[in-house]
Amino acid sequence: MTSYFVLRRRLAKAWLKLLGWRFRGQDQPSRWDLIMFVSPAQGEILKMQHRWMTFLTSNPSKWVELANPEEIAQIRNTKNTLLIKWDDTINKEALYEVLLHARNNKVRISACAWDTTHKAIKFHSQFRPSPYPERDLRYLSRFFVYFKKI
Repeated sequence: MTSYFVLRRRLAKAWLKLLGWRFRGQDQPSRWDLIMFVSPAQGEILKMQHRWMTFLTSNPSKWVELANPEEIAQIRNTKNTLLIKWDDTINKEALYEVLLHARNNKVRISACAWDTTHKAIKFHSQFRPSPYPERDLRYLSRFFVYFKKI
């Protein structure tokens, strides 16, 4: 089952490379549960993110809204990768709950930024949430702020 998703990811990356996109960072291993935060986007890039991000993970993945804790809890129990859109006005309480669950269940956290200036998709390396969710939140915020400056 996992090999299907790895093959699917490779095909999606090959297709995006043909469209001119470059990839930076490491691919996530298929053996870990993962929560991936995706950079904010608008217009055509937003459509591309929704179309392609589910194919760029090595596990089944699903987009969820941070404001919908019932859906997050339901998907967390299915071993799917959670794709959550990052926002500057992100609900910190809901995010803390997600980070606490990730810490308690050994789920890795990662981030993905779509850099339209350089037409690059950057995957941040995975990390385990710390006991301090404020630190993790600042860490993720700095990652996305860096790509806003580009």
